[in-house]
Amino acid sequence: MDPTLYNAAMEGIIVDADFILADHLQRDEENGYQVTPKGNTVLHVAALYGQSGFLGQVLEITSALLCCKNKKNETALHLAANKGHSEVARVLLRAAGEGNKETLMRMTDDDGDTALHKAVRSGGVDTVRLLVKEDPDFEFPANKAGETPLYLAAESGFLDCLLEILRSSIRPTYGGPCGRTALHAAMIQKHSDCATSLWQWNKSLCEESDQWDWNPLHYAVKRGLKLVVREMLGWKKSLAYIQAGSGNDWTTTIHIAASKGYANMINELLNHCPDCWEMLNSSGQNALHVAISNNKIRVIRFIQNSKEFHNLIYEADNDGNTPLHLLAASTRLRVPLNLSGYPRAKMLFNKKKQTPLDIALSGTETTQMEKWSFKRRLRLRLGGRDFEIRGKNMQEPEDEMESRGTNTQQRENKARRDKIRKLQDIMTATQIHLVVAALLVTVTFAAGLTVPGGFESDPGPNKGMAILIRKTAFHVFAVSNAIAFTCSAGAVFSYFFIGDNTAATKKLKIILPLFGMGDVLQHGAMLGVVTAFVTGTYATLAHSVGLAVTVCVIGCASFLVYSALWFAFY
Repeated sequence: MDPTLYNAAMEGIIVDADFILADHLQRDEENGYQVTPKGNTVLHVAALYGQSGFLGQVLEITSALLCCKNKKNETALHLAANKGHSEVARVLLRAAGEGNKETLMRMTDDDGDTALHKAVRSGGVDTVRLLVKEDPDFEFPANKAGETPLYLAAESGFLDCLLEILRSSIRPTYGGPCGRTALHAAMIQKHSDCATSLWQWNKSLCEESDQWDWNPLHYAVKRGLKLVVREMLGWKKSLAYIQAGSGNDWTTTIHIAASKGYANMINELLNHCPDCWEMLNSSGQNALHVAISNNKIRVIRFIQNSKEFHNLIYEADNDGNTPLHLLAASTRLRVPLNLSGYPRAKMLFNKKKQTPLDIALSGTETTQMEKWSFKRRLRLRLGGRDFEIRGKNMQEPEDEMESRGTNTQQRENKARRDKIRKLQDIMTATQIHLVVAALLVTVTFAAGLTVPGGFESDPGPNKGMAILIRKTAFHVFAVSNAIAFTCSAGAVFSYFFIGDNTAATKKLKIILPLFGMGDVLQHGAMLGVVTAFVTGTYATLAHSVGLAVTVCVIGCASFLVYSALWFAFY
């Protein structure tokens, strides 16, 4: 395209000292219209840059450019709509006239997009309003990707565009790819305002499923749209019972909520359908199974506090596994279920003839230390005598054959390997703990010699004494720092003796108590360090009560973190 003509189209220049638009267009009409490398005519360029006045002059001189397409089969209206130039679109439709404007608006590009598709994608509300009102009878079908303008508006969260289509179009289509509707798209993208508008416009959209047999309610539950779920279930409670998926792999709404950890969503489902607890997925699992499998502690605690817990905890899936079996097999999740109140847990066998305790003892997924820790907690909840009896009777088939045979050497080798593995696990943990304990010793030692507030330097009987010695907070600091130093030093000694005894596997009974004692001392040291920091800081900032209290509150947050971790893992 001639550079002068191109620049004039970009800047909207119709006449100046060196350029007259009419002359250029007349020459183009005789010699063939000039185009850019993309096939854009001067009308396309003017539409692209929003030059409505220039564009109007071009159409007055040569109206044949109105329906010209570029290499992507886009008209000037496509480009104007894509950029949100509503005034340019209005000029183009006016030039087309009543007889041709519908034809122009319904033209599609290589992707099957109409001008309305382009306008919705760009979020141009004014352009969308214009196009829909000019052709309200057109359904605006899907493009080659299966997207309708209504679907695109819902997917992008352009509520204003969506409302314009719903208000002005008589029968808009609402489909999308993969068999989804606009309501599916709004749920998946968490555009709750668009979802509410679509649902109020056509409530039956809630019941339409995509190619995976998921309806909009399933996606609303998965995305945590609680208010939308409440509205839908208020309209039709039976939606909560529809399965998501088909064939041999399907789930339900309460399972979806449990897998995502949405305890409040489960509560919402139960408010409308209290018997949702009884729903099972294709594997025969209840909501507690799914929560444990996905490590969703919040949902597990919610179910623990419900009246249905005692029914769910014993329910077996298609493989005979109860939630207790899954808990025992988990490598990360350790939820303190109160098993002592459920004596049947001792005799729950799955299809492999395993109880939860069998899985805890024989599972290959967990490390030796994890299994030891789990067994210790299980012993406290089931009772020591019952635990030991169950442990002695639990042997793999090959172990049972060994015990009946005469090959004593094999049994001795296996026991020796077990001891070595356990020692390796303890030493790995000991090395990490020892670094922390040594660091605490160093910190508390330094704090004891360089106390907060410093020392008296003036000559007299108090020279060298701590300046804050008379403050109660300083007394607490000194005591807590001493406790922290003593506990951390004791932990270092314990870990030192563990390292001194690891060579002799026969002393495993000595190493385990030493590791436990070191662990307890280290917890005490950490608590003492936090206390020393809080009280020492308070003593030095006592003259500014507000600042002192603020720093102490922030420091005490460490106790909350400690309590939360202890409650979660012990």
